[in-house]
Amino acid sequence: MGKAQKPSLLRFTLIWIYKNLYVLGITLLRRRLRLHRQIRRFFKRLRGGSLRRLEQAKEFLISFRKRLIQRMVTPFVRLGTVRSQMRPVIERSKKDGKIPIQAYFTIALTFLRLLFTILRTLFNYAVPIVAAILLFQYIDGKANQPFGLDVYYNDIRIGFIETESDFDEAARIIKKRYIASDTSTLIATPHFVVREARPGEDYTSQKELANRILATSQDKIVNAYGFYVDDRFYGAVRESGPLIEELESILEDARTGVEDEKVGFAKRIRVEPGVYPLSSIVDFKSLKAKIRSYETVDEIYTVEYGDSPSLIATKTGLSYDSIVALNPFLEETGLLPGQQLLLNQARPFMSVMNTYTTVYEEEVPYEVEEVETSTYVKGYRMVSVKGEPGLQRVTAAISTVNGVEVSREILDRVLIRAPITEKVIVGTNNPQNIVSSGGTRVNSSGFMWPTVGGVINVGLGGYPGHTGVDIPRPAGTPIFAAAAGRVVRVVNSGVGYGRYVIIDHGNGYTTLYAHTSAVYVSVGQYVNQGDVIAAVGRTGNATGNHLHFEVRYKGQIMNPRNYIG
Repeated sequence: MGKAQKPSLLRFTLIWIYKNLYVLGITLLRRRLRLHRQIRRFFKRLRGGSLRRLEQAKEFLISFRKRLIQRMVTPFVRLGTVRSQMRPVIERSKKDGKIPIQAYFTIALTFLRLLFTILRTLFNYAVPIVAAILLFQYIDGKANQPFGLDVYYNDIRIGFIETESDFDEAARIIKKRYIASDTSTLIATPHFVVREARPGEDYTSQKELANRILATSQDKIVNAYGFYVDDRFYGAVRESGPLIEELESILEDARTGVEDEKVGFAKRIRVEPGVYPLSSIVDFKSLKAKIRSYETVDEIYTVEYGDSPSLIATKTGLSYDSIVALNPFLEETGLLPGQQLLLNQARPFMSVMNTYTTVYEEEVPYEVEEVETSTYVKGYRMVSVKGEPGLQRVTAAISTVNGVEVSREILDRVLIRAPITEKVIVGTNNPQNIVSSGGTRVNSSGFMWPTVGGVINVGLGGYPGHTGVDIPRPAGTPIFAAAAGRVVRVVNSGVGYGRYVIIDHGNGYTTLYAHTSAVYVSVGQYVNQGDVIAAVGRTGNATGNHLHFEVRYKGQIMNPRNYIG
């Protein structure tokens, strides 16, 4: 037989890879099965162990309950047994006339043993519970025990604070105690040590910590009183008395004598005692000069209706040239209502606010109710009920700064007299002629034909300067009031309108009746619609007997045809 041929390199490599992969797969499969069996055994043991422990706990509780009951009941059983045993002895002793001292002693001793057993049992079970409660309270107390930081500054313990931010705030307080200097290098880096707060120990306040930091610094320090305005430091004085007296004097001068008046500074003022560097101490005279000085502030003034340059200058105390210098656009636009102007105002450095309560009366505006009706033509308005304002008593809290009102808070309003609503009849109809049963035409505008019969032969503007309509009628024909109203003018002239009457119907409407031969009414007389007020004639500039009739609304010439047809 010939020699076996060797496999090629590729075939050999594939066979080797296959064998190794096969062995690896079998190994992983076996390990997976083994791991699966181990997991099953673990959970089986865990389940079995849990059940066993549960059963054991159950048995322990049952056994504990039985032992506890037995321990509590046994002394009572023993006491009953002893009493039963001693009862015959006691009865015999009583029959013999003797006191059964021995029997009573035996029963008492048994009772004491019973009591001791009960107390011992309770003690044995109560002590662990009480100990657990005390342990819990101790742990809880330790957990809630406040901690803090001992502050060491320049190797000196200067306080006990809650957090590091307290030291940072103290550093800011120190910087505010210097008038003008860079204090960034004055504050050294502190050292903190964490510890529990001792019983009854309080944290060091930020201000006190600032005092202690300054006390350990290299600067010369003194006990003084710092003067702060809106948290800005203006210097410190060695004595606070003159400073406080000066501030109180400013407030006293600002009082107006109004009842219940409160006076205070508009800015936040503080006079704060503490430790201050010697460089921040100022002379009281210079501080007084600052307190009594004035400062220039920018204010906005809103132009109101009716304002003029001179009026604004009077209100603000500035010249018009100063106002224009701050608002150059005024040269082009002029003053416009609602316009805002920039003004420089000088006011006291220590502005004072006065607050007081005042009571005053003010009008309550009345409402206007429009009653629309088609009885009158569009554009017709007549007041049927005149409105009247009401009156109320107002209680207000008013605040002023340097005498200028800055706020007004209404505290109470009491109505003294209710306002009367004004009712206005408003026409909604288009003019149409209506002929009454008596033959006198009445227009839906509310005006009637002003005479008996006739037609308009010359209308409004029929010739230059003609401001009404002409109705030719025989002399003496009655002339009626076209609507109710009050006679406001009666003129007897030989030119123009001649003899004529004017009636005011209210709400802006008037009518004129001219060239009459006679007038039957007088000025101030009230006439109803249809009343005879005059007679047709030809007085004045007239070429024949006729009624010249006009209607005017607020002085404007209207076309009478729209009112009488």
